[in-house]
Amino acid sequence: MNNFLDKLKKLRREQEEFLAQKLAQKFNVPYFNLSITKPKTSALEFLPKDIAEKTKTIPLEYTGKNIVLGTVDPLSSEFKNLLNDLKKNNLTIVWGIISLSSFNEGLDEYQILKLKKFQIVKTLEIDSSVIKTIKEEITRKEMLQEFCRQLIKDNPFLLLDVIVAGAIKFEVSDIHIEPYENKVYVRYRIDGLLHEVIEFPLEIYDVIKSRLKIISGMLLNITDKPQDGRFSLIYENGNIDFRVSLLPSTHGESFVIRVLIFSQILKNLEELGLRNDDYEILLRNINQPNGLILNTGPTGSGKTTTLYAILMKIKNPNIKIITIENPVEYKIEGITQVEIDEKKNFTFAEALRSFLRHDPDVILVGEIRDEDTAQTAIQASLTGHLVLSTLHTNDSLGAIPRLLSLKVNPKLIPAALRLVIAQRLVRKICPFCLEEYEPPEDIKEKIINNLPLRLKEKIDTKKITLAHGLGCEKCFNSGYKGRTGIFELLEITPELEDLIYKQPSETEIYEAVKNKFVSLKQDGIYKALNKITTLEEVERVVGLI
Repeated sequence: MNNFLDKLKKLRREQEEFLAQKLAQKFNVPYFNLSITKPKTSALEFLPKDIAEKTKTIPLEYTGKNIVLGTVDPLSSEFKNLLNDLKKNNLTIVWGIISLSSFNEGLDEYQILKLKKFQIVKTLEIDSSVIKTIKEEITRKEMLQEFCRQLIKDNPFLLLDVIVAGAIKFEVSDIHIEPYENKVYVRYRIDGLLHEVIEFPLEIYDVIKSRLKIISGMLLNITDKPQDGRFSLIYENGNIDFRVSLLPSTHGESFVIRVLIFSQILKNLEELGLRNDDYEILLRNINQPNGLILNTGPTGSGKTTTLYAILMKIKNPNIKIITIENPVEYKIEGITQVEIDEKKNFTFAEALRSFLRHDPDVILVGEIRDEDTAQTAIQASLTGHLVLSTLHTNDSLGAIPRLLSLKVNPKLIPAALRLVIAQRLVRKICPFCLEEYEPPEDIKEKIINNLPLRLKEKIDTKKITLAHGLGCEKCFNSGYKGRTGIFELLEITPELEDLIYKQPSETEIYEAVKNKFVSLKQDGIYKALNKITTLEEVERVVGLI
């Protein structure tokens, strides 16, 4: 019986292939048999499965400029619309005929590809000569610009290699690739500030963005919607991860690439820039068995780095740590990390409720931004868990009013909340071009008036000197190299607990703690006095002194 069915199936397939060949002859186009010609991975990645099913078309080859398609029905409106959409991407299109059986085999290849790609991050392979040139010969922005101008003439395909290798060389945190009317500009974010470093003609942008979309796992044929992706790079025997965000703009698709270097994200707690007294306060609270610790500040202020540093400090085989992140920046051995998926309704609050059934000791919640998450985090901290999270407020004093605005019961906050950290990142003075100077008397007076007593006792107010960077090749001629944190720690004392029951304002909280409190600005001034940063940098980040 089985032998008969096999013969029948083979006969049906032969008939389908014969009809497909005849149809190809009629349209004077190629005929493809997917039992012989398998679709390339790059082609399957280019055309999503749902579009393949809708148009009864399988992509066979894709090179970045050319695409080869096999379709069952070339007269269908869906296939004609697909051709029109592909032409908008300036692709050379070759299409032919396939049988229905070949089409079904092509759909099976999509499933195989999906299994292969599950949880795999693509690796970018950079031309070795580019890496060598950038590493050994390029020391200034102007040299990088000249190198790019020459490359545009000789081999524009390697421009993405230069952009990425240059970002690593100059210790960049983000790469911005932005198309405008006639040109594309590449800007590097170095120590928090953007620097325009490369520009190239708009006509070669298609090559760059297509390669970037492919390596990031984005859809090439989608040009009018935001997309997210990621890739990695093996560089000097280590892995560097890149998180890519695409945004359609009036002049084309704009990219921001976050450079995630393991050593820059995972720091020791001692490396963050905490004063000794703040370090002791933090250490005392993170070693408690329960309670809520909040880290506040805007995006890009170093909150994730601080929370990771806390986890690394308290991590040991005797406790279970679970994190809920969006997204997971780095995988840390010994910690269970979970990424939320809001499209599937797997939110911070939903994940947190699930975590409580997994017997954790420490829970990190990436962000508290709604009532459900806030209340669940409070309950978790009251039932024997140490909970770490972030909250978007300007300073530590605003955390309690923010929790109240999220309708957290004011009677629960004093029992749950242990510590609020506020932080910012300031640029450090470049050690290669640092120059000390004595400030004018009016600046000295401002410094002294702004410092609390506990910091005045640590300095000689009669011999105030500051420093700045003159600018050199090592620091991109900025006078700054690297960044450090300035911090503000609000510890919940018994006196403050009594005040919280009354639902205080920020002003009332400050009046209650001002004699034992060091603000972000005051910590910044103290670091300027210790020649770590400059007064100008502190003012840029937290306001005038």
